[in-house]
Amino acid sequence: MSRYSEYLEEIEQRKVQGLHPKPIDSAEFLKVLIDQIKDGNNVHRSESLDFFIYNVLPGTTNAARGKADFLKQIILGLEIVKEILPEFAFEQLSHMKGGPSIDVLLDLALGDDESIANKAAEVMKTQVFLYEADMARIKLAHENGSELATDLLKSYAEAEFFYKIT
Repeated sequence: MSRYSEYLEEIEQRKVQGLHPKPIDSAEFLKVLIDQIKDGNNVHRSESLDFFIYNVLPGTTNAARGKADFLKQIILGLEIVKEILPEFAFEQLSHMKGGPSIDVLLDLALGDDESIANKAAEVMKTQVFLYEADMARIKLAHENGSELATDLLKSYAEAEFFYKIT
């Protein structure tokens, strides 16, 4: 039985108990979902897309890393998923509660594409769960002359994340 079939079976068992599906925290299983999403002819594509969007555990899990990386590929135009446009990918990143999503947002905000950088910075201004290493990246970019990094530091100094909504 495939891991995907096992997950579907587990969902049915949990329904009988009145429980929702378990969140996805496995990078290996997430890869199965992403492969099914990429395959436009896969019979489980739509369901896999829903699991990807709604069931991946946020935070610092391996699955969160995989989700953030895939969303980054979509934002950069390296992957095309008609149901996940770049704007929606940014929204997904904004709800992931730090860790890998912050890494991706910082990569994008400090990247070369100004349009993407500005969008990523706006999402960053709403994020609370940053580590010292994340702030060090922003500080270094600021010290190297990045106006966007300076703007981010000002935003955090003013605690915009308390009242700024994306």
